[in-house]
Amino acid sequence: MRLVALAGVLALLAVPAAAAKDFEPGDLRLCNATRCVPVVDRAVVKALGRFYYSAGHPPRAGAVPLGAPAYQLRFRNGYVTGIVATAQLDRFLSYGVHLERFARGRWYQMPETVAVELRRLAAGLKPLWLTQRMLDRSR
Repeated sequence: MRLVALAGVLALLAVPAAAAKDFEPGDLRLCNATRCVPVVDRAVVKALGRFYYSAGHPPRAGAVPLGAPAYQLRFRNGYVTGIVATAQLDRFLSYGVHLERFARGRWYQMPETVAVELRRLAAGLKPLWLTQRMLDRSR
């Protein structure tokens, strides 16, 4: 009976760890229309995992004007999680990743450490330019 109870407790403790989304270097990529660059800095990868999957809502940010520079954030399998925009790449618009955390059509403040690394990675990529069609993909 004690072993069954212990197994139950261990199973409950394992659920949060199993539910956590831990990214590995290269799991997320910054993309333009023709090319993607993997995000490999471990601290940034960890910060992105927290940004995407922590409880609650991240800080909101003001709307980004049409025509602003933007890039897609894609998982390794090609799924576009959303876009980052502005010259500082400090705003995020979700395309449906973690619906409990991100709302349709709302911009969120990207963590500064992530934005700095995304700007570094974007240096060799021609940006997309924010269009109404890109905004309409938000869910």
